[in-house]
Amino acid sequence: MQPRLASITGQQGLVLAPPPPALTVQGSTLMYMRGAIASPVCVATAVFAACVGLGYAGFLGALIATLAVMALGASTVRYRFVQRHRDKQAQLRERGKREARRLKQLRPTGPVRQQQYIELRDLVEEIERIDSADAQRFELQDLLDHFIRLAVAHQRCLDSLRIAGGTELPAAIPITEATKSKRRREILMRRIHHRDECMRRIERLSDELESIDELVRLVAQRCACPALDPDLDREIERRLWELDEVDAALNQLSA
Repeated sequence: MQPRLASITGQQGLVLAPPPPALTVQGSTLMYMRGAIASPVCVATAVFAACVGLGYAGFLGALIATLAVMALGASTVRYRFVQRHRDKQAQLRERGKREARRLKQLRPTGPVRQQQYIELRDLVEEIERIDSADAQRFELQDLLDHFIRLAVAHQRCLDSLRIAGGTELPAAIPITEATKSKRRREILMRRIHHRDECMRRIERLSDELESIDELVRLVAQRCACPALDPDLDREIERRLWELDEVDAALNQLSA
């Protein structure tokens, strides 16, 4: 069967992207079953049951006990709380792998940049705890990945400038260089040009990194400040109106 087209062109020239294919129930169930059977609790219980079965009925008893525990573990995926637990564990594992990759990529950038990333990561986690919708809307996890890529590129530019001795080059070719060969002057000019281009790139990357830092802190400020309830004044006005009604009724009774 041929794969579905990536997009469908409407009559007015609009490109409509089809919704992503939904995960089949069978595939989802198999995934949960595989995770439940391979869980540490199920494995430990299966080993214990196999030992007990081996002691009472030999190898056949151990095999039957192990299969029974595996079947029992697979049957637990019918419960929603088990599925939610498996999903949460899978998300935590994926986040741990993602964090390990980030720290590994960020290692050559030095402790200052690593500390900056840790502060931003903590802010993003706080935003996700307070308002996960905003964290998804602004794609803060992807923004942290972008920060890592820019930090690595910034460090590579600094290393390139240091290794090539770009900081020792003059701003322009001095007059004394006119007596040297034409080829040497051209190479020196190219080195100076590359040094200037590298420094401009470093400035752009630094500005982009600081912009990401400020953006994350801005979103954190917005989430930390509670929104004003629009019904607050209405609730107060309603109670004041009730007080006025009570006072008016008491005045009519005393008249």
